[in-house]
Amino acid sequence: MSINNQNRYLLHISYLGTNYSGWQIQKNANTIQGLIMEGFHLILDKSISLIVGAGRTDAGVHAVNFFAHFDYYFIDVDKLRYKLNRLLPDDIVIHSIRNVSDDYHARFSALSRTYEYWISTVKDPFLINRSYFFFQELDFNLMNQSAKMLIGTHDFGAFSKSKPENPMCSIKSAVWVKSKNMLIFSIKADRFLHNMVRCIVGTLVKVGMHKMSLDDFSQVLVDGSQSKLAYSVPASGLYLMNVKYPKSFNCESI
Repeated sequence: MSINNQNRYLLHISYLGTNYSGWQIQKNANTIQGLIMEGFHLILDKSISLIVGAGRTDAGVHAVNFFAHFDYYFIDVDKLRYKLNRLLPDDIVIHSIRNVSDDYHARFSALSRTYEYWISTVKDPFLINRSYFFFQELDFNLMNQSAKMLIGTHDFGAFSKSKPENPMCSIKSAVWVKSKNMLIFSIKADRFLHNMVRCIVGTLVKVGMHKMSLDDFSQVLVDGSQSKLAYSVPASGLYLMNVKYPKSFNCESI
């Protein structure tokens, strides 16, 4: 039991981000956090504290497994989940709500996060706003050779829109895979900078188009020169796939 006799609750969420200005609550904009808070105000209490998310996904970015926490008095979690899902739009789903220990923090307890970026090589009506349609031929092997260079701890400031105080990130895995008419980039790290995955993908695409050499790509990691970066690919192809926490918190993914 936490202070003021409140419990800590864990939310497991999925959402399609197409219609939203990201996770974080904003004035005059639809956000995931904002809509869930509106539901809490209607169902529970207008004075409930702001829910804390695992991170800040940008406008148009999707999440398969997203976690958040909030503190409140005793509640029937199954009834709350049912009512929230009735109120929320169809593209936001609350999979579960449950008690969790007070030392759990949706953002700071995370050990790693895994993102995927989807590129469709054919026009597909079922992937509109859910992938990046890219018709030009790409050198898949060269892109994977470049992706391997990302693994390890590096200064990723060159792959961020902002200038972070701490640009160091530890990449645990980074790989491209082919699946029918899809190219899927998967990357796992302890942390990510603002717009980092989309900038990395844009740069790797430039390598795949033979507009950047392996040496050039390696040099970007060394000197952080943003002048050599490609474009930031559209948000529509980016998915937060999972957030890993210590096993003691028992955060299950779908």
